[in-house]
Amino acid sequence: MNEQNNLDKELRKLREDINKIDDDLLDLLNKRGKSVIQIGNLKKKLNLKVFQPQREKEVIDRLKNKSSTFKDTSIEAIWEEIMGASKLIQGLKNRVGYLGPNGTFTHQAALEYFPKAGSEFIPCNNPSDIFEKIEKDLVDFAVIPIENSLQGTVRETLDLLIEKNVIIYGEIELRIIQNLLALETSEISKIKNIISHPQAFAQSRAWIKANFPKITLISVNSTAEATKRVRELNDESYAAIGTEFSSHIYNLKILSSNIEDSSLNFTRFLIISKRVNEQKKGKIKTSIVFVTKHTPGSLYRVLKIYSDANINLLKIESRPRRKGRWEYIFLMDFEGDKDDPKMIEIIEKMNDNVIWYKILGSYPMVE
Repeated sequence: MNEQNNLDKELRKLREDINKIDDDLLDLLNKRGKSVIQIGNLKKKLNLKVFQPQREKEVIDRLKNKSSTFKDTSIEAIWEEIMGASKLIQGLKNRVGYLGPNGTFTHQAALEYFPKAGSEFIPCNNPSDIFEKIEKDLVDFAVIPIENSLQGTVRETLDLLIEKNVIIYGEIELRIIQNLLALETSEISKIKNIISHPQAFAQSRAWIKANFPKITLISVNSTAEATKRVRELNDESYAAIGTEFSSHIYNLKILSSNIEDSSLNFTRFLIISKRVNEQKKGKIKTSIVFVTKHTPGSLYRVLKIYSDANINLLKIESRPRRKGRWEYIFLMDFEGDKDDPKMIEIIEKMNDNVIWYKILGSYPMVE
């Protein structure tokens, strides 16, 4: 009994210590915030950019080297949020568009990529809406799916990248986990209708066939819309296939988890903007699109330029060019930065074998 009392006493003491440390941290954050405001005002007087990504990188790298308890990734995540909150009190805010409604995989990717402090997340109706908001400066960044590991490239996204005046700023990859969601009072035996996006049905085809061979499937524009619809219907016979993330937003329970047919189901999302990424770190990927000359071997000669330079090609695929009949545009991803003098020279060599090319962006690649 005495040992239990001593342990309880020790726990209370440690919690009191934590409370005191939290109070001290808040005082220091408030002090830091006042300095941030002063720095912001000075930058304006000196006509300097308030947002200086290289300075942020230097701060985080310095703190990583000093940390003795937390992992580098934790230090980076914590200070990105602090810096996001700091930019907010300086009057800066990232407006981030994503494919809505709330609870989509794209929404989840946006929340994982951008610090929540200092960011405003704005749902968009469709991919065209996203690109239009970027072009009209209604959002600063946007998140959009470009490729699924099982079903390939999202063609609409690729077409818009080719046609619109935007830059690829970054990328993020999500493991796609599908779940059967329903009202809190529902059960598997009560389900007569399942609502979801056609892609989610395709990704869960075997599970649906095994568990609901005669079920009615209802297609909607997104898994989040399906989840929202089940909430609004308030009917125990309806379920949605969607994310665990959306189940929290719309207050549904998970009847069955991990119902996708393959565990190798990943989606790659692009971060697009008008801004160039000045915080490049790790391996850099460049995306480029081009149309070859109508001469034998022109594509081979383009690829040979990169092979001879020992450049790692990550992806190449063709797409019908919408400006001419039976013309094709090639998308190519390669490892390297377009601003590297070596890469500038290599890209220029393409001119002998292409009639047009467009660099979509250089950005840190997911490894």
